[in-house]
Amino acid sequence: MSRFKIGDRVTVRDIPPLFHTRTQGYTRGRTGTVVALRPEWVIPEDEAWGRYEGRREPFYIVRFNQRDLWPDYGGAALDTLETEFSERWLEPAS
Repeated sequence: MSRFKIGDRVTVRDIPPLFHTRTQGYTRGRTGTVVALRPEWVIPEDEAWGRYEGRREPFYIVRFNQRDLWPDYGGAALDTLETEFSERWLEPAS
């Protein structure tokens, strides 16, 4: 069961990775909107070590306004970036 649904505002957790992670540093602590759900899959931290039968959880595509990621962004105010996160990296936006 997915914790979040399309349209939910979420914040990327700002936690230090111990090993491999697909969570980009520039998204940590930033808030965006869930725009798509992906099926459960092995979390990247396990997959990186070849543990394909490891812990599984849902993945989400989150859309960010680029100015929320980079305050000095010089592009259009409507420019966005979408990227994927495993559920453990997200929390409800406050």
